[in-house]
Formats: sequence, C-alpha cells, structure tokens
Amino acid sequence: YQRRVRGTTAAHMQSSPPATLMASLNQGTPPTGDSGGVLFGTLPFDKSLVSQFVDVAGSTFLVVQPSQRCYGLVLDYVASNLTGLGNSFEAEHNPAAAKPRSDWRSDEEKLPEVPNGVKATIGLGMHKFAWAGRELHCLRQTAGDPVGSQCGADQKEFVVLFAPREGSQDVLTEFCSRLVALSEITEKNQFTIFHWNIQGNFWGRTATVNARPVSSVILPAEIKHQIMSDVDDFLSADTEAYYTLHGIPYKRSYLLYGLPGSGKTSLIQALAGHYCRNVCYLQPTHPLMTDDSLRNAAADLPANSIVVFEDIDAYFDKHRNAKVQKSPLTFSGLLNVLDGIGNPQGQIFMLTTNYREQLDSALVRSGRVDVQVRFEHAVPEQMVAMFQAFRSGSTPEDAERFVGGLMEQLGERKISMATLQHYFVQNRKRTDAEVTANLGDVVREMDEKQREMRELAEQTVLEAKL
Repeated sequence: YQRRVRGTTAAHMQSSPPATLMASLNQGTPPTGDSGGVLFGTLPFDKSLVSQFVDVAGSTFLVVQPSQRCYGLVLDYVASNLTGLGNSFEAEHNPAAAKPRSDWRSDEEKLPEVPNGVKATIGLGMHKFAWAGRELHCLRQTAGDPVGSQCGADQKEFVVLFAPREGSQDVLTEFCSRLVALSEITEKNQFTIFHWNIQGNFWGRTATVNARPVSSVILPAEIKHQIMSDVDDFLSADTEAYYTLHGIPYKRSYLLYGLPGSGKTSLIQALAGHYCRNVCYLQPTHPLMTDDSLRNAAADLPANSIVVFEDIDAYFDKHRNAKVQKSPLTFSGLLNVLDGIGNPQGQIFMLTTNYREQLDSALVRSGRVDVQVRFEHAVPEQMVAMFQAFRSGSTPEDAERFVGGLMEQLGERKISMATLQHYFVQNRKRTDAEVTANLGDVVREMDEKQREMRELAEQTVLEAKL
C-alpha cells in the first residue's frame, strides 16, 4: 500500500517530539483527522500530528504490515540507525546473533549485529533514521481495540515509512528489498534458519548460527562423497544451463533415510554452512497448512536455501491419507511442491525419515527424489573417527584398541552413532584407557533400553486387548 499525500501545509520538522504528540502517537486509539473521523481507508496516520515531523505534502509514504517479511527487519534497522528523533523502544528476545556479510554493502546498510539475550527495537511513535545517505522517517503505531486471537489479545499494528519528495517510492521499496536480501545472505560456515509463519504467510528469520564443519559429521567416506559430489555437480553453471535448456525445474531433492541418531540432521546443517545456504523448516502437518499455504511457502523461499521436510513419513500413509487428523494438506499438494513447478530456481530439498518403507512410491519416484541415501548403524570406520574426534591427543593404536574392545563387547549387537557419542560425552573426564576399559557400560545401557522398549510394547498390546 503506497501513495503520495498532497494538498496540506506541512509544519517545520521539530528536533524532538513534544510530550503530547508522543503520548498521542503511542496510544492504541485509531488516528483521526481534522474532522475527527477515522482516516483508515484514506490516510493510515493522523496528518495533523505527522506534519509536525514530516513535510507530508511533499513526501511519499509506504505502509509495511507485520505479515511482510521485512517488517521485523525494518524495526531492527531503524533502532540501530536513529539520527536524533525517537526515544521509544521495546525489549525483544534475541535467540541468536545475526552476523551479516562484510562485503555486501556499506557499513550503514548492514543489519545490526546483536548478541544473544535481549535487544532493543523501536517502540511506538515517530523515528528518524539514516539509510544510504538519506534521512527517512518511520512511524510505528497501533490502531483499533485489542481483539482475541489464538495467541491471546491482539491489536492491529503497522509501520509507515516516509521519504522526502514525491515519487520517492523507489527509495522506500529499495530500502525494504535490501533488508530482505541482506537477511538471506549467509557467510561461509554459517547458516540462517527460517521458519514459515503460517498465520502471516511469510518466512521469518529465526537465527544465524555457526555451522559445524562437514569433516565433523562422522559418516562413511563413501556416503559423504556421494552427497557432496552430487551437490557440487548440481550447483555448477553447466548443470543449471542444462536444466534450463530442457525445461526441467532447476531443483534437487534428497531423501536421507534410516536409523535415528545416525547423522541426518547434522549433515544437513553442515552442508548448509559449507554451501552458504539458508535452512528453511516447514510444518506441513500444521492445522492451518493448506495446499495453497505450502505452495506460497515454496514460491517465496529465501534465496539459496535448503528446504527441510523432517520425518516425512509422519505426513501421509501408503494410502495417501493424512496421518494427522486436523491437517488440511493433501498428498497431491505435497507432490506439487516437491516437483518444483513455480518454485525459485536452484533450491535444494532434504527429506528425512526413519521409515522409508512407509512412504508412498509416488513420493520417492525418480525426478521427484533425485538421490536416496541410507544411514545405518556405526561401522568400524566411524568408530575410529569418533574416538579420534572426542579423544584429542590419542594415538591410532588407542583408537584401534577402543574399536576392538567395542566390537568384542557388542557381539551381534549394532550401535548407533548417537549412542556412541553419548558414551563419549558421559566419559569425557576419563582417560583413554578408562574409556576403553568401561565399554561394558554402553552395552549394558543398550540392553536395558531394549528391555524397557519390549515391556512397553507388551503393555501396549495388553491394554489394547482390554
């Protein structure tokens, strides 16, 4: 929503807002004009009040709604780039620091880097800030009475951006576009996490975190080479040109299946950091996730993303019926998104499951899922690598003794990588010799868990009969 305002006499800009004006702007009542009527539908602000700060007649304004991806980015940027006007702030939890790239734009265009904890974003009222050598204004306000929602009382809120001179809409739209583009850029060995906001219909940035090196994900060398060589080939310019030439949607889908705790999620995150990709999580079984919502999410994906469908076996059974009763998403709606038609080019889909046998064949057919990788129990190669990773300073001989002792204790049993990692963490203060000598502990713990699972299964069957 954007328009120019004409036909008013603007007051001179004041260096600081009078208390009465700040109180009026901070109130939750709808702005009113000279006639006393509510001005929504004509102007989304009170012209007589705003004119004390902005030459309304000679300005262009742009309304930004909370449902738009740039909304939170605008609030954060303005709070960090104020130029004198604005003394109203709100405290907001910051789950993780967002570290923007240093080589993208000038320093003043970077998003603020905030440590974990609490950050201050702009509160209600008028704020003057700088961007790209220009002075702009941002009005944050509420309107109407609070109404009930699924998250409690809610009140309409929005932001109005002002730029001097008529016809300055390009300045305002470029400002918002730059913030969105910057939020999607990830540095090497980092990845930014996005979650789809179903109510708002936009991708929200959750955090930017340091990625673990691919080398730290302990998998058989053959599996790691298979995946990385395939991703390298897919991201090459020759491959993109080939897909374009033949009219094939330029996307790649991987199915990672097998044992829980075998490294599927860890590999996805490491690949995101290695290839400078955002990680986008969807909740297809959410009661508000319709076919249209999923299609909108796929069409509006942040640039250079890995889209993760975790535990895809939990969505539909082999008869294509939804496993979650309140889920409105259809099987065909999911297939259409995976086919990549209408999606941004160059996206990577990662599907994970512990139960591949429960998936409908149409879901994993060639062309829809391009590469399938099985994750199994730990093999001696992984055992050696994990020992060396967790026991710094150990020798190859120490690792061989550990693996030999573990294989002897296991006998016919199989061990997962998650169980093995848990053992190393639990014994982190012991010596290498003690870690090898106490391998019976991990086997006894495995047997105890198996016994508990059998008893639980038997109790479930008994209760079903009753």
